[in-house]
Amino acid sequence: MSGALGCSLAGMVGRILLSRPRRAKASRVRLQRDVKTADRLAAQFQALIQEDAQAYCALLCAQKADRGIASARRRAIQTPIRICEAAVEATDLIRSMTPLAGPYLGSDLKAGKALLRGAFESALTMAAINSQGPDPDGRNKIIRRTLTRLQKRIRS
Repeated sequence: MSGALGCSLAGMVGRILLSRPRRAKASRVRLQRDVKTADRLAAQFQALIQEDAQAYCALLCAQKADRGIASARRRAIQTPIRICEAAVEATDLIRSMTPLAGPYLGSDLKAGKALLRGAFESALTMAAINSQGPDPDGRNKIIRRTLTRLQKRIRS
């Protein structure tokens, strides 16, 4: 939920900035695109939250039945990674909007970044936990590289 809220804050700031009549045409076009992106990402976070819960339930069921564990585990790893990717994209969006916002709207963007970082860190932890255990096909190394790359992007 924190990711969706962070994106909603970005969308709110974008809409407020668009409501100012003396905005240059180039920045208006950019802000309109940013608002659409923020709305898309907020909806994506909502869907990913549901997908993550379903993936975890599927993993538990697969473990209980002792079959289909590998594919359920992959899904339980990939969904949090997609949450991390969405958090990075939304954080990049907020970074691009920050120069257009003043101190008051800038504080909303900072709050949005903090919420997105929380969503990122939570999903990162889940992906790391779900990737522990046997690794017969060697995917864990790739997963760790992906997560490290995403960490660097969100923290920069």
